[in-house]
Order: sequence, then structure tokens, then C-alpha cells
Amino acid sequence: MNGKISILHISDLHRSKGCEISNVALLSSLLKDKDRYSVSESPKIKAPDIIVVSGDVIRGSIKPDGSEEEVQNQYDEAISFLNDLVKYFLGGDKNRIVIIPGNHDIDWKFSKESMEKIDNAKVFDENNTLKWEILKEALNQNSITRWSWKDLSFYKIVDADKYNKRLQAFANCYTTFYEGKRTYSIDPRAQYDIFDYPQYNLTIAAFNSCYNNDHLRLVGDIHPECIANVNLKLRELQRKGRLILSTWHHNTKGLPYDSTYMDNSRLKNFIDSGISIGFHGHQHKTELIHEFSDVIEQKKIIVFSAGTLCGGPNELPVGNNRQYNIIEIDSQEESPNLQITLHVREKTDSSPFDNPIWTAGRIDSKNVSHYTLEIEKPIVSDASTTFLEIEKLMNDGNYPEVKQRLLNLDIKNDFVRKFLVECILQTEDFELALKVFSDPQTNEEAITLLNATIQLGNKVQMREMSEKVKSLSSISKEVADLIKKIEALTR
Repeated sequence: MNGKISILHISDLHRSKGCEISNVALLSSLLKDKDRYSVSESPKIKAPDIIVVSGDVIRGSIKPDGSEEEVQNQYDEAISFLNDLVKYFLGGDKNRIVIIPGNHDIDWKFSKESMEKIDNAKVFDENNTLKWEILKEALNQNSITRWSWKDLSFYKIVDADKYNKRLQAFANCYTTFYEGKRTYSIDPRAQYDIFDYPQYNLTIAAFNSCYNNDHLRLVGDIHPECIANVNLKLRELQRKGRLILSTWHHNTKGLPYDSTYMDNSRLKNFIDSGISIGFHGHQHKTELIHEFSDVIEQKKIIVFSAGTLCGGPNELPVGNNRQYNIIEIDSQEESPNLQITLHVREKTDSSPFDNPIWTAGRIDSKNVSHYTLEIEKPIVSDASTTFLEIEKLMNDGNYPEVKQRLLNLDIKNDFVRKFLVECILQTEDFELALKVFSDPQTNEEAITLLNATIQLGNKVQMREMSEKVKSLSSISKEVADLIKKIEALTR
């Protein structure tokens, strides 16, 4: 990663009944806000390169009949909005938007139909006392037994296939949106996806945190096999020096009587996976950056929570408005760290819900709209595979891609600099030549640098770089000729 990238983080897109917003109004409001924060506001925020949608794509349905049609209509509306979002923000590149499900994407129709009530004779003993083993089983996160406070009864999942269809509609939406290039499994062991961006030197692991989530169990969790499989896939990418990000839906802490969040022990798994930054939603508010650390291994994960993009007044926490986030990741060559800045955007109090106006917001009720911190840059531990890929790209003539990948590596590396010389010549990127080779180490680099100054025509730069080149221990005839040419041009 070299330079700055920007991630638009939106969550909880469900439209509240009685407080709906149309796709065109929502898209228009976001585009107008982009014009503000990327052009006229201070500090300026870079326009998004990637979009993360951290769950609750639709509102869902609890109707006993006709719910499937209602759910499908909501997904059709969501797909239309996401298509426009990608068109106007990402130039139509759907690979640069990451979408995961949330609890509202769970279709309760199928969880209800998959369960049967457990007969009271099996729940109580001859003294009408609740059997301890039944209660113990229901409290187990991986249990197929559920307790219903509504009718004070235990239920049991008797049809696992039907139960897994809770995410069938989301899976269909996912496949449709990505035009078959990505698909989503209804098998809970495979509900994850990997989005790799070599051009930005980062990877996003996308998890479903609705494992075993249904109408009788609202807690969030991730299937352990999903985490294990992601670990295996991330190993090679980590060796290439990728910055690893992740997204899931549920928050990882809650109030004492809350039961809808995910246990924060999963953050330990994420740290062990090498994930440095996490994105979630669910709690309908942007929260101040939460750091979870492994003190012994000196590792940590930074977690960003996004507010709800479309929720109505009844779904907003006290003192909060609709919100979304923009996260900038800035890498400077001279710094060993990455600068991470969270920017909060919030609906103004005076603007209507059906046509919002966004402005700089607040982080968790604090009087700040943005916050910056640093994390260590990822380290390339195995560059050999990367160089093989770069050579193949060069043979294919894909020099812009090669250039981007090289800039994500150690610029001081001899092989990196040699490849960059060729890329600069092929793409005529004279500004990059000045930036990378302002202190040339070889005659080849000196030739590239001097030619770049001549092409740019800045006489001050020409004289300055010519003097630097003269300090080389050994100057070739080609370099000496270029120095003479510059002297003639700058008289």
C-alpha cells in the first residue's frame, strides 16, 4: 500500500415501516455528501475506493403467510440500490464492494417451520420440576434446543435443512448482485468470503455472524469452521504483506441485560488470524474506536461500528441519528506505521428521514467527527511468490498493475527498484521516477531520473537532480551525456 485509500462503511440498510426512504433519495443524498466531504469540507476526505456493507441488507418479514414474496421485494429494492451505489461510487466494479448478512436477513419463517415444541412430559419430572439437562442443553450455544418466553415452552430444531434456509433469500441476492461471480452457501460452515485487493495491498475477510441466530435465539456468533477456513486462506496473503481487514454484523459488547451481541472472545480469533481492523453494525450507532489487545503477543484489533443508514426513529439509540462511516488508511514511505482515520457522517437533525442531508457527525456522543490512530505496517515475509506474479504481469504487459504492486513492497529492495525502472519507462510516469529515484543508486536509475526531469521540463529540478547524479561513484557515458544535455538546457 502506498498513498491513501478510503473505505465507505455502511450498515443496517433496512427500511423502517412508516419511515421509508426511496433508493433515488438515498443515493442522491450520499452523492451530494461525497461532493461535500471530498471537495469543500476541511479536512477533505478521499472519495471511497472500497465499500463495506456490514449486514442487515433488508428489514425482513415476520408474517405467517406471504413473507417470501415480501422478502424478495425488499431484496429487489436493495439490489437496485447497491447496483447504483457501485455505479456512482466505484465505476461499476462490484469486486470492490463487500456485503454480508445481518440478523434482519434471517428469514424467521424457516426457523419457525424447522422447530417443534417439546412435550412437557419430556421437560418436567414426576414432581413437576424442570429437568436440569433440558435447561443446560438449551443454554449451549451449539444446541438445537430453544426456549420461548412467549409461551414458556422449549422447542427443538427437527429439520436442519429447512433451518439452514433462513439465509436462502440472502444467498440468492448475493449471487444475483455479483452476477454469479460470487455465490453464498446456506451451509453455516461455509458462510464466509475473501475479498483480496492486491492493488491496495489489503484483504477483507467477510463473516456471517448469524450462526444459530433465529426467532428464539438473537445472539450473534460465527461458525468456528468459517474462522478456521479463513485462517488457511489468509496465510499466503499475510506472507505477501497484505493488511488484513474483516467485517461481521454483530457488536461484541452490550449492556447487562442485552442478549443480541456476539461474545468478544471472537476478537481473540480475529487477532490470531492476523486481522488488524474490523467493521460491524447492528447497534445502530457509530462507536469510538474499540481496541481489543493480546497483551502477551502484543497484537491488537481495531473495531469500527457504523450507525444505521436507513433505520427510523424507533430504531435509533437515544441521542443518535442515522450515520455512516468513512475510514481512510494512509501509508507513507518514510513511516513504519499506517495512519487510520475514522470519519463519521450523520443526518442533520433538521433534515427529513425521507430525504436526508448528511454532515460531519459525532463519534459515540463525543464532540469530534474524526479520529486518527496508527498501526504497524504489515511485513512481507515471503516476496518470492509476489515477484513471480509480477514477472508474469510484466510479460503480459500489465505495467500499471505491476507498478501498484511494486509500490506495496519495500522500495529499497534492489529487485523492486529494477522492476520499477521498466514500469516507469513503459508507462512514462515521470513524476514517479522523481519520487522513487531522487537518490539514484545505479546508472540505470540515474538515466531514468534525468530523462524524467527533461520530460517534465522543470529547470530547477533538472539542475538539482543533475547535481545528485554527479555524486555517484561511477558514472556511465549515457549518464554523462544526459548531464551535459541538462547543462545546455538550463543555461
